[in-house]
Amino acid sequence: MSRAIKILLHLTALKNFLMKKIAVLFLGLAMGIANVGIPAAHAGSTATLSLSPTNTSVETGDSFSLSVLVDANDESLDTVRVDLSFDPDLVEVLSFDLGSLFPNLSPSNDIDNDAGTLSYGAFKFGTPVTSAGTLATVTFHALSAGKATVAVKSSSRLIDDGDETINTSSLGKSVVTITGATVGSEAPEGTSTGTETTTSASLEQQALVYFGAFYARMPSSANDWAALHCIAYGGCKGSPRDLAAEQAALVIFGAKYAKMPSTDMEWNVIDTLAYTDFLDEGEAVVEEEAPAEEEVVAEEEVVVEESELSLEAQGLVYFGAFYGRMPSSDNDWSALHCIAYGGCKGDPRDLAAEQASLVIFGAKYAKMPSTSMEWNVIDTLAYTDFLDEGEAVVEEEAPAEEEVVAEESELTLEQQAIGWFGKLTGRLPSGDADWVAVDYMVNGYTPSEDERDLEAESAAITTFVGKFGYLPSSDQDWNIVAAIAYSGAF
Repeated sequence: MSRAIKILLHLTALKNFLMKKIAVLFLGLAMGIANVGIPAAHAGSTATLSLSPTNTSVETGDSFSLSVLVDANDESLDTVRVDLSFDPDLVEVLSFDLGSLFPNLSPSNDIDNDAGTLSYGAFKFGTPVTSAGTLATVTFHALSAGKATVAVKSSSRLIDDGDETINTSSLGKSVVTITGATVGSEAPEGTSTGTETTTSASLEQQALVYFGAFYARMPSSANDWAALHCIAYGGCKGSPRDLAAEQAALVIFGAKYAKMPSTDMEWNVIDTLAYTDFLDEGEAVVEEEAPAEEEVVAEEEVVVEESELSLEAQGLVYFGAFYGRMPSSDNDWSALHCIAYGGCKGDPRDLAAEQASLVIFGAKYAKMPSTSMEWNVIDTLAYTDFLDEGEAVVEEEAPAEEEVVAEESELTLEQQAIGWFGKLTGRLPSGDADWVAVDYMVNGYTPSEDERDLEAESAAITTFVGKFGYLPSSDQDWNIVAAIAYSGAF
């Protein structure tokens, strides 16, 4: 029997064995933890969002304000998002001014005077809100005569440590009676086209996206928070310069974003990768250079605990880890909302998409999802556009009921190899070349002198560094490099 046929038979058997085992494992997990997620609004939720005044009369051309009121009603609130609807033929929004109740503006804020919608989010660190107060003041401009209803939409959120607490049966509204001849718009540029306000994200919130993209986790240690500070505020370039470390950082950044750094924060990322402990082994670690006094901001001394970050700020980290950028489009912000608040599981369920998402998650974090937000990530990857409209989803036969097993505490080397393949390609192995790659990752591959391709190996090392964030060193690392270089799957 020829060597090629032997390899093909071996790979076919391996493929059938692994796919059956991995499908059984993931289906069991999906079924066993199907109900894990951020809870929906409780039946007894009492927190309310309302508008004041509930009735007002104005003339065309007048500007008038409505207060958005929050009443915790025995709940403890840390995050709020208010979605308003209004008649764009009768009124337009001129401004949204946040009050002191929730002092931190969330990313993803939008005033669309064409569609007649407004969406703004806010949060607070530390002690939650337990009383009533003003979230914000919205200033409108009356355009035409008629009765305009400004209403709080059911998509609004009042959050208590991940739980939705809004009483959706008691959403507020205000009726505005307008008289007079029609007048022209006075809305400032940027509030009439539905353009999302992304610049309102603080430097540290933006930096969280980059931290998540490269470190694949939330900051927790003092070194992590120092790295986040470097990304947000700069001032961490080595002295003397380490050009080799900076070059390695540029390779890693380029592999992640497929472009050179362009903004100040992106160059801060290069310094952070080069001069903190990201490159491992301690070779690139230098003393952090204190930023100039004028760069120091009032809040930089405050170490923010992970539990104090808002759901949307935490969601940004996961978004950055998988999407490699700040949210920008409507779909991006929808995905961030899915990660932060849940509620995006498909109906009917798509187990193949969920399996593919579990593999991608495992390749990124080397573990199974455990928290509610991590399971929200699985739903987001499976049921938004992350999987490129199903290209990465493979069809699998559902295993017989008796084959479903409980969660295994450790993945086998074969299962890990499928995870590494998913990290490198964003999909499950399917073709023969894919399974050759999995086999090489498990068992290794040494080319003959005639087969040796130094250019392919060099490119494979670059790919490895870009995906895993360090240079290959162990035998297992070099098996992955060989799979990239010689399997034909990459």
